[in-house]
Amino acid sequence: MGCRALAGAVLGDTMSIENSGWRPRGAACSRTLGWRAGTFVLAAVVTLCWASGAAQGAQPAHGTTSRQAREDAVRSIPLDKLPADKRAKVAAIISESSVFRRMPTRMMQCDPDFYAFLLEHPEVIVNIWSALGVSEVRLKRTGNDTLEANDGAGTSGTLEYLYRSQDTYLLYGDGVYTGAMFSKPMRGQCLLVLKNCTIREPSGRYSILCRLDAFMHLEHMGVEMLAKTFQPLIGPVADHNFRETVAFVESLNRAAEINYPGVQELVKKLDRVSDQTRRELSLLTEQVAIRAALADARRPREHQPPPLSTARRSAVKPAEPQNR
Repeated sequence: MGCRALAGAVLGDTMSIENSGWRPRGAACSRTLGWRAGTFVLAAVVTLCWASGAAQGAQPAHGTTSRQAREDAVRSIPLDKLPADKRAKVAAIISESSVFRRMPTRMMQCDPDFYAFLLEHPEVIVNIWSALGVSEVRLKRTGNDTLEANDGAGTSGTLEYLYRSQDTYLLYGDGVYTGAMFSKPMRGQCLLVLKNCTIREPSGRYSILCRLDAFMHLEHMGVEMLAKTFQPLIGPVADHNFRETVAFVESLNRAAEINYPGVQELVKKLDRVSDQTRRELSLLTEQVAIRAALADARRPREHQPPPLSTARRSAVKPAEPQNR
């Protein structure tokens, strides 16, 4: 499904998007965040997507495991653009996958360059969770296309980018879970297919539609057992984690728009990313603030945008506290 078709499928009804500050939700929040890097590793994989106003509206509230969705997901994979070794990985997991799930399609307001940066650097999101004290998940970059993950609770694995384009990302996870859920280590693999569609709004801001498909294979576990016990367990958790992670990205983008100095202070606290990544993130958050200020300034006088210096001064000014 292309960008236009994806947008049409989701925007068939009027949508409203509400931005709010992301907060941990109860005592189980920290545990849930920990699963976010290992949700599918428990199912044999490592999934690391990308913090939070909740995106609400005409988007599907739940994921699906339907045959139609699976076939659509398979068709959307650009096998002809993959080298032979990566094409073999994809073909193997599609043919052997015991579980398939399409997460709920989500829509958020986000600067496309900022979103693309976070897609390429999921270790930034994980480090932010750690800096905020809500998760001890660790994600370490080991190469341009590879990362290692550990959630500190029995799940570890690797994540590899197989393919990337403006609207499609393919990621391959290989992981193992060792813990009380199973009597012996449980290993498995996962293929993630992330589809993105960027929409420019009349105001100059951007909305991004994203959809995640996951093919999962667990070694040494029967299909019937998976269907009856494991899939019902991880399905709702996976849906929730994807919604929350997309919402976190939207919220982080919004924070950069209205509280640039605060986000810059947060960036300085990131101690598990490279200096180069930290510098790029700092520049990008400034860019997000400037673009947002320019977009807001154009509203009353569409044809007379303010000078960049005016936008910069507005962008870096701390947000005034709001009376509640």
